[in-house]
Amino acid sequence: MNALLANARWEARRLLRSQRVFLLLIPPVAGPVGSALALLYFHVSSHPIALMLGLFVLGGLGALVTVDLCALTLGEELAVRAHLALFPLPQHRHEILLGRVAVVLLGSLGAFALGAALTWGTVDLLVPVSAVPGPTLLDPFHLFLGISCLLLFLGGVTLLSSVLVRTASGALVAGVLAGVVVASAGLYLALLHELTLAFPLVLLAVWGVSLAWAVHTYSTLES
Repeated sequence: MNALLANARWEARRLLRSQRVFLLLIPPVAGPVGSALALLYFHVSSHPIALMLGLFVLGGLGALVTVDLCALTLGEELAVRAHLALFPLPQHRHEILLGRVAVVLLGSLGAFALGAALTWGTVDLLVPVSAVPGPTLLDPFHLFLGISCLLLFLGGVTLLSSVLVRTASGALVAGVLAGVVVASAGLYLALLHELTLAFPLVLLAVWGVSLAWAVHTYSTLES
């Protein structure tokens, strides 16, 4: 536990020194602003539809931030230290990975949650709840939970790609492609009214498998 906390603190300091921590400001700042511009441009009068549109904007920003931070967490290090992979480290590699991943994933989810709260408040100001309800494709709260599962999924896939290809650029490409495929599949199922609880549960399962695979592969780099 001490090793995990030490690696988490080290990753937090690394984010601060590299100024990548400012990426976490994108969802809570650009999310509400982008949502407000989209609502005003499209003249949305339905509160649920306005929330759904705002969460879509916020989810896209949150996904890009999550993929970027997860790719850079290990991809750069492994690319630089590829020639040192056979040298033993003074601590287990899984402690290094889990401690650093916790900071990135929790930071990304926290930024998305804060952005969702601010986006919700922005929508309440621009589109009164008493406005015409109108039909909605997805329940806003369910959409929030689904996007949270999507962010975890993208984090797991990107981390696994970082360990396998050992480059940040390759992990970025894999994360973006995974996000496009999953988002397209989710939207397709939603249009067919066949999007159920099984979809986010599958995303969580893939996240768990990807994270476990990444930890195992990263732990065996020195063997």
